[in-house]
Amino acid sequence: MYFSLNKKIFYTVFVLFIFMAVLFLSMFLSIYTKKYQEDRDTLFLRNKYVLELLYENIALRKELDRDTIKLSKESRAAISGDLGQKQEELSREQKISKELQQNYNERTVAFKEGAKIIGISSLLSLISIIILGFLLQKWVINPIKRLTKASKMISDGDFSHRIKVDKKQIFFDEFDTLAKTFNTMIDSVEGSIKEIKSAETFLQSLIDAIPDGIRVIDHDYNVVLTNKAYLKQMHNHKGNGCGKCFYAYDFDKPCLESSYRCPLREIKSLKAKNINIIQSIGGHPLSISAAPLKIRDNKQDTDFYIIESIRDLSDDVRFSHEQKVASLGFLATSVAHEIKNNLGSVRMILEGLLEKYFKDMDDDAPEKKYMQMIYNQIVTSINIPERLLKLAHYSGEEQENFDVKESINEVLSLLDYEAKRNGIEVIKDYASADSYITGNEADFEMIILNLAQNALKAMPNGGKLEISTDKDKNNVIISIKDTGVGIAADKIQHIFEPFYSDGRSSRHQGTGLGLAIVKSLVEKFKGDISVDSELNKGTTFTIKFPKSKRNKLQN
Repeated sequence: MYFSLNKKIFYTVFVLFIFMAVLFLSMFLSIYTKKYQEDRDTLFLRNKYVLELLYENIALRKELDRDTIKLSKESRAAISGDLGQKQEELSREQKISKELQQNYNERTVAFKEGAKIIGISSLLSLISIIILGFLLQKWVINPIKRLTKASKMISDGDFSHRIKVDKKQIFFDEFDTLAKTFNTMIDSVEGSIKEIKSAETFLQSLIDAIPDGIRVIDHDYNVVLTNKAYLKQMHNHKGNGCGKCFYAYDFDKPCLESSYRCPLREIKSLKAKNINIIQSIGGHPLSISAAPLKIRDNKQDTDFYIIESIRDLSDDVRFSHEQKVASLGFLATSVAHEIKNNLGSVRMILEGLLEKYFKDMDDDAPEKKYMQMIYNQIVTSINIPERLLKLAHYSGEEQENFDVKESINEVLSLLDYEAKRNGIEVIKDYASADSYITGNEADFEMIILNLAQNALKAMPNGGKLEISTDKDKNNVIISIKDTGVGIAADKIQHIFEPFYSDGRSSRHQGTGLGLAIVKSLVEKFKGDISVDSELNKGTTFTIKFPKSKRNKLQN
C-alpha cells in the first residue's frame, strides 16, 4: 500500500508530540499531585486537632463558670492554669494551621501555574511542530514530490519534462543540486534516445528502400524487423507477416518439414552460412535467401537471428514476359519490314502476269491454276507477318471481347510448319457456339503459344496435339493435350514455379519461365489452369476463363 512521505513525517511527529505531552503531564501529576494530597491531608488533620482543642476550651470555660462558687482557690488556680495552657496551645496550633493553609494556597497557586506552563509549552511545541512541518514540506517533501512526478512522466515516455529550478535564488541545497543533475541526466538520455530513433529511422528507411522484402527473425520464430516491401507481400496473410514467421504461411505453429523448408531450422541445425529456396505463398512464387546474423553485446553474450531477403518472382515473370513480347515485336517488325516488301513486290508481279497473260485463259488450265496457287500462297505468306505483329503487340491493360477459336487458329498457323516438320498431327475440336472471353487478346495468344510450343517440344519423335474448346455455365474451357513424354508426379506441383524446368525433352531445355508466365497471364484473366500428366503417355493442360458478357447474354 502506498503511504506518502508527507504522511509518514506528519504522523510520526504528531504521535511523538502526544507521547511526550502525556509523559510530561503524567510525571507532573505524579509528583505534584502526591505532594498536594499530603499537604491537604496534613492541613485537614491540623484543622481537626484545633477544632478539638477549641471545643475542649469552650467546655472548660463553661464548667469553670458553673462551678466557680463551689471550687476552692487552689482548684480555681489549677483550672485557670490548665485553661491558659490550652489557650496557649490553641493559639500555637492556629498559627501553624494558618501557615499550613498559606502553604497549601501557595502550592495550589503553584499547581495552577505549572498546569498553565504545561499548556503554554504544549501550545508552543505544537506551533513549533507546525512550523517544522511547513519547513519540511517546503524543503523536503515538495522537492521529493517534484522528483517523483518527473520520474513517473519520464517512465511513461515523456522525456520533455524537466524539474523547475529558480536560477535567481541565492541559496541552494542538496535538492536543488539533485534537480539540476536530474535535468542534465534527462537531457543526455533524451539526446541519446533521439540519436537512437534517428538511427532506427535511417535503418528503417534504408531497408524500406530495398525493393525485395526483408525480415529479421530471432531464434524463437519472432519477426523483429521488416520493410515495406515485405509487408506489401504479406498484406493478405495472418498477422500481416508480423508476429511469428510462420504466420506468413497461415500456420499457427512452426512449419512442418513436409510442407515448407524452414530457413531458421536449417541454419540452426546444419549451421549453414546461407540458404536459397523458392516458396509459393498465396499463389505467388517467392525466392527466399536467408543467412545467419549474430549480434554480441559488451558482455560477449550472443543473440542469434536470421535475415531473409524475399523476392516476388511474379515481377520477374511479368518482366520476362514483357521482354519476350518486346523481343518478339522487334523480330516481327524486322520480318515484316524485310519480307512484306519483297512479297508485296512478288505479289504485284504475279497480279501483272495473271492480268496480262492468263486473263483470257480457262480457269481449268494447268498453267493458270498453278499460277493462281502461287499467288494465293504469296498472299497467305504476307498475312503471316501480320499475325506475328499482332501477337507481339503489347497493349498493356487493354480489354476487349474476342473469340478464343479465332485466336487459337492464328497461333496454330504460326506453328504449322514446326508441327509438320516434326511429324505432329494437330487436331482441333471446337465447340459449335461462339466462345467469347474478355481480356487482352495478345496475352491470350501468348498463353496458347507457350502451351502449344511446350507440347511440340515434348513430342520430338512425332505425335498428336489436340486443342479443344468447351463451355459450362460460367466458363469457357480450353484443353491442350499432347502425346509426349509426360511429367513425373513429384514434379507437377513445381512446374509453374519460375526458373523450374522439368527437362521433358533433352533437345529443348527451357529457361523455366514459360509456364510461370502462362499462370501469371491466366490469373490476369481471373481464370484457372490445371494439369494432368502421365509419364510416356502425355500431358493435358485445362484452362478455364470466365465468359464474357456477350456469351452470358447469348446463354
